[in-house]
Amino acid sequence: MLRRVKLMNPFEIIQDRLAPERTPAQPPDLKVAPRAARATPVCAACGSDDIICHATAQWSNEAQEWQLANTFNQPAHCNTCHSDVDLVWQTLN
Repeated sequence: MLRRVKLMNPFEIIQDRLAPERTPAQPPDLKVAPRAARATPVCAACGSDDIICHATAQWSNEAQEWQLANTFNQPAHCNTCHSDVDLVWQTLN
């Protein structure tokens, strides 16, 4: 007859058959860094923020979001003035 409700860790060297329930360790206090000012890339020629860039994204399990992996060293393209552009980073309020 089974006496344990929880699964046992097969990697734990010593496993007491009737060990008392363990209390989970408290997570360490996380220090949150202040956020940098928000910014957006804009076209240096016309000032539009309608910019595209060919890229590859990779899912991050840690951050739980898509993150930019590679831009293939290609120039950004402005959909407003229809040209390859240099980007200027503009601070958002």
